[in-house]
Amino acid sequence: MVSDQNIVVARCVDEVLAGLTLEGRSSVLRSANLLNAEGLARLLDFANRLVYSDPGKAEQLAALCADLADRAGAPTAPPRASYIRAQTHAANGDFEAALRMIEASYEEYVACGENLEALRTHVGRMSVFVELGLYREALDAGQIVLGTLAGSGELEVTPTRQQVDLFTALVYQNRGGCYEYMGRYIEALEAYAAAEERYRTLGMTERLGEILDNRGAILLHLGRGKEALAAHEAAASVFSDAGLTLSRAKALSNIGEANRQLADYMRSLDAFEQARRLYDSLGTLADKGLLSIDTAGAYLELNLYAEALASYRQAQDLLGKVGMAHDRARALWGTGSTLIALMEFEEAENVLAEAAELFTAADNAPLLSGVLLEQAALQEAHGDHGSAVATANRALGLVSEKNWSVQRVYAHLRLADLLLPDTTRAEPHLLEASRLAKRFALPHLRYRLNERFGRLRRLQNRDEEARVLLEAAVDEIERLRGTVAHETIRASFLRDKTAVYEELLRLHLAKRTQEDSHRAFIVAERAKSRALVDLLTGVVAKGVGTTVDDALEGRIRDSQSELNVTYTQMLGGADEAESGISLPNLRGRAAKLEKEINQLRLRAAATTPDPFAPPAASDSSEHLQPDVALLAYHIVGDEVMAFINAQGGIRVVRNLASAATMRRLVQQLDVQWDRLGADREFVEQHMPLLERLTRQVLASLYEGLLRPLEPHLNEAASTGSEGALAPHKLAIVPHGLLHRVPFHALFDGESYLLERFEVTYAPSAKVYSLCQKRISRGLDKALALSVADPLIPAVTEEAHAVARHFPVAEVLSDRRATVAALRAKAPGYGILHLACHGSFKSDNPMFSSLKLGDGWLTAADVLDLDLAGALVTLSACESGRNEVFAGDELIGLTRAFLGAGAATLVASLWLVQDETTAELMEKWYEHLRKGVGRAAALRNAQLALKDRCPHPYYWAPFVLIGQR
Repeated sequence: MVSDQNIVVARCVDEVLAGLTLEGRSSVLRSANLLNAEGLARLLDFANRLVYSDPGKAEQLAALCADLADRAGAPTAPPRASYIRAQTHAANGDFEAALRMIEASYEEYVACGENLEALRTHVGRMSVFVELGLYREALDAGQIVLGTLAGSGELEVTPTRQQVDLFTALVYQNRGGCYEYMGRYIEALEAYAAAEERYRTLGMTERLGEILDNRGAILLHLGRGKEALAAHEAAASVFSDAGLTLSRAKALSNIGEANRQLADYMRSLDAFEQARRLYDSLGTLADKGLLSIDTAGAYLELNLYAEALASYRQAQDLLGKVGMAHDRARALWGTGSTLIALMEFEEAENVLAEAAELFTAADNAPLLSGVLLEQAALQEAHGDHGSAVATANRALGLVSEKNWSVQRVYAHLRLADLLLPDTTRAEPHLLEASRLAKRFALPHLRYRLNERFGRLRRLQNRDEEARVLLEAAVDEIERLRGTVAHETIRASFLRDKTAVYEELLRLHLAKRTQEDSHRAFIVAERAKSRALVDLLTGVVAKGVGTTVDDALEGRIRDSQSELNVTYTQMLGGADEAESGISLPNLRGRAAKLEKEINQLRLRAAATTPDPFAPPAASDSSEHLQPDVALLAYHIVGDEVMAFINAQGGIRVVRNLASAATMRRLVQQLDVQWDRLGADREFVEQHMPLLERLTRQVLASLYEGLLRPLEPHLNEAASTGSEGALAPHKLAIVPHGLLHRVPFHALFDGESYLLERFEVTYAPSAKVYSLCQKRISRGLDKALALSVADPLIPAVTEEAHAVARHFPVAEVLSDRRATVAALRAKAPGYGILHLACHGSFKSDNPMFSSLKLGDGWLTAADVLDLDLAGALVTLSACESGRNEVFAGDELIGLTRAFLGAGAATLVASLWLVQDETTAELMEKWYEHLRKGVGRAAALRNAQLALKDRCPHPYYWAPFVLIGQR
């Protein structure tokens, strides 16, 4: 019978809220026998149940009941309606409105003589005060309730035993939240336990779910991650069974945060995405702000700094509107940490100061300690070492008195970082951090401790202990990395973790034995292009845009379409008068859309399955041909070193050059390339001078990067060549800034390296090896796409020239050269030639792009192509340039085409000249068709062009990456 009545009420609610006038609503309720005191009570019961599943509908229904109270003869309906409306305002983060409605409810209850219900409104006040950061006021409001129940309050009440238990439980639950925000975690747990005991007596299962969720948050603060996760999962189950959508969304967000702290990143992002979908259906701004903070924390830990900053700022915008002081402080803290990672120190200083002020006002010692540790890092970055140490010591002092062990671990770690290489002062902090951390199952603490202890032991010359610790840190990092399925996240994961690889590298290099040189090479390899290796080995799926969520996929598609239009306006030559938008505004719109698409793709990544475990590190020389010498550079600090892998042995040559010097020379080289792209008349008039200046820079680079290696290279050449006319083969693996160096064009004073060696490139030795093993498509079928404009008119003829060299060839020009055509036709051809404009975006390299006939093909789009075993030539400006993340992850078109399956990629390092590029490509394909090897064919074409156009700007921009 009760169920039938609820069905009637639910149907009436849908009808009366469907846009009728007040008279029409009255008529509907009268017909359903609900326009009376008992009927409004049932409607308000229904509204109360909606507060945590559909707060918008709950607010509408409560307001209607208040409006109809006089007609229904229901004097107690208005105060109850006001209290329900207060709860919905609080759910939406409008706490000032919530307080006003609570005050109205209190006065209306007192006027009706309902003192017990009036007393209950103080519980609501507690909740709102907590969110506003008014903790003393919250505790005082709770004490009013307890005092009144004990007979010492202003209101006279005669509660039943059950009512006493309920009110007391509500007060203790809110006390727990208050203590949590004040950093008094043990008192919070005690308060929650007191509330739980009473809820169990009352049989209030849904309230027990809230206690579970609240307790989980405290356990996380205490470093008890697995217990916290179990509590949040149990709470989510309770809320799901009860149909409490809002509460379940909060529990899912907490599950995401617990998984983040346990370093289970994909489950973390998946839980956040589930919570986001529920919040989107409810429209609760405040809770979406909290979710943005938690998601940003995951992005920050994964070194996705741009995405983290966008999420933190979104949270600030949302929370700034609702006045949630504690959570706004958390957002500011995270923003400051992210800005430090981005080296935007001035803004970081301001937001951290604001966060510190808010946590100080709340007397929240543990979270204030965390902010102080970030401020210490900022002071160290500014060179104020003394202040940094003092600030970190202050942070440690704040958390040393109570049970704030996790926060103490972080403080000791920061102090150890600041004090090293002073081992005497740093060691006590590491020992204490290690002692405290043993009680926590937090993987990110384990590798950080092992890394720092490893460095300490190395500095103390306790090498074997150092090796064990550093290898344990590397193993833990790679295990954590193995839990991340999405390749974009994998590419960023090592961004802040390369120090441990460098420590282990230094340790092996210090021993100077052949065996240790080999170990050092393996360590260097493990730190290079690991995400690209995962793509090539199939550990992760290559697509970055795939999602099973149709709505999310639609949003990505719409944003990409808008970005495509913006690129065309910005990069395709549309002037301001034509588009109506200035170039700076177009750039701003493009940057905003790129960030939005990145975030949507990361949300889509949360729905992908966990990957297989990554393969164990293997010897990258397994596919090094006998006549190939692999030259792998590595930069540690300011030192440039090189590993030479030839004839089955590995040598290391240290202290080749200063990285700072190489950076200066690379910048000078960029200036030379820019000069050649200037006015043609100027270039022709000053060509001898321009060539001489460029050779000087290339010669200086040769002196630093190749001259010290000549004895080893000559030895390799003399033992590996099959004849005097056969150049030896080099595979060069650059590192860091050296990815911008055209090694084949370095000048020894008499000749260029290309004249003596056949040179190819690879992001890492492992990637080189994998590319050699790829099964290549035949080279008898070619697909050429060209998109001409006034700046590159020769590309159409270039594409047709390519086609003439192959028995089966197809040319798609201009409007026919579409993204869809490329996606459909590419799998059927062994050779893919793209002659068009290219754009390299250093600020967002996965949006580096090629201009096709119907829009821009970004690096992210390329990953969705099927290019398995293809030879791809990008006859486009800067198509081979990449942004290099820490961990030496190349992010850009090179990475995308290799990740999409290409066995060989030919791309340019700088802006190319249209006519000479067409000539080079003609020669390159002519040699290929004659059966000349890929690398040899490109070398022959470059040497032929060099004879006519001796400046390297014309003949040297293109490099061959992968299968030779």
